[in-house]
Formats: sequence, C-alpha cells, structure tokens
Amino acid sequence: MGSTPPKLPWYKKPLIVQIIAPVLIVLAVGACVGLAGVGVSQLLGGPNVFSTMTSNGPAPSSVSVTILNGTGIQQSLNYQPASVTVAKGGTVTWTNNDYQIPHTVTSVSVPSGGSSFDSGQMNYTATFKVTFSVDGTYNYVCSYHPWMHGSVIVTG
Repeated sequence: MGSTPPKLPWYKKPLIVQIIAPVLIVLAVGACVGLAGVGVSQLLGGPNVFSTMTSNGPAPSSVSVTILNGTGIQQSLNYQPASVTVAKGGTVTWTNNDYQIPHTVTSVSVPSGGSSFDSGQMNYTATFKVTFSVDGTYNYVCSYHPWMHGSVIVTG
C-alpha cells in the first residue's frame, strides 16, 4: 500500500514556487493588459502608434481637423488629429462632427506676429477656417471642454 508524502508547509517550499512563479505571473498579466491598451484598430492595420519616423516632405497647404462625435462627453477623445503641420500661407479647417454638444476652436498661444483666432460656438456640422501667414506653433483649446487641446505648426 502506497502512502503519499506529507505536504510541506509554505515556508519550506522551494524559492521558485514561493517568489519567482508569482512574479512571472504578475509580469505576464501586465504585458497582456498593456497590449490590450494598444487597441484593436492599431493591431488590425490602423495607424502605427509605434512609428518614430517623420515626413521630410513639404508641409501641406490645406489640413482638416475633425471634432469626433462624443468628444464633449468622453475625455479620452480630442481634436483629430490633435497636432497638424501646415505650410506658411496654408489653411486649417475644423469641422464639428459631435452632434451632441457644441465646441470652440480658441487660440491660447500664438507666435510673435501671428494672429489669435476664436471660432465662437460651433454647432454640429459647423466649420471654421484659419489661414496661417506666420511661422511657428499655435496652441488652441475648446473653451467648453478643458481636455480638448491641439496645435498647428506652421512651416515655411
């Protein structure tokens, strides 16, 4: 008749079982959670969020920025794209596609010699255009929603 050996108390178990295995489990779970944060669209061919390459071509003369539906209530959303580059003399057009809430496009800092801008209240489907004639970085916000901010970089 076979007998089973007695169970070891926890403090007599090998180091690998007590410390190393739980640490490896925590690291594996953390890695899975981190990959989940990347998002399905990026994994299925969306924009490459890991790219560090920049374009060396000339800046476009016209750029569009969209205010996505739900941006006024979901603090994870913002102007899309939040930062754009346009050639000196170029135009940026903002369109409010948030049918739920109005927004603004209001400059908070402009380069020396540049002009400030304010769209006023933009209701659903409203557009606002600004032509930039001075090089530099223009930062702007939605005066209704403090988490919404963006920038226009003018080169030329």
